[in-house]
Amino acid sequence: MMIEGAHTFSAPREEVWKLLLDPEVIGKTMPGATGMKLVGDGRYEGKVKVGIGAMTAAEFDVLITLVDMFTPERYTMQIDGRGTLGFTRGTALVELLPATPGPGTLLHYKAEMQVGGKVAAVGQRLLDSIGKMMARQGLEALSAELERRLAAGGG
Repeated sequence: MMIEGAHTFSAPREEVWKLLLDPEVIGKTMPGATGMKLVGDGRYEGKVKVGIGAMTAAEFDVLITLVDMFTPERYTMQIDGRGTLGFTRGTALVELLPATPGPGTLLHYKAEMQVGGKVAAVGQRLLDSIGKMMARQGLEALSAELERRLAAGGG
């Protein structure tokens, strides 16, 4: 499954970069995530609950590793999730570019994911829709958190 998109943030690239690496922010903004914590250099662990069709509580233990980091321009995210209903694994390239026109930062992402087990039985189209919806919800939540931090002067 391929998921690709972009989102514009109204903040400088360095601020967006810091936000993307903050485990507290990742835990608050990744749909269904709980207990996300930094466990090593560029390594995060947590749980993610996803509702997929009749499977309303598919829970995965998730390990996210950031590699090929070029601060504050880009990194590759390696994702490995396992649960009783299946697994998901893949990679996502995340790039931060100057927004044009105007100020701000453009985040571009391109992810390739594999899903297996019972969770894969719901069908490719439904999984694609859920993946895109989760990406959109996560980026909107990141934007809201960034705006909250900037308004509070804690950017």
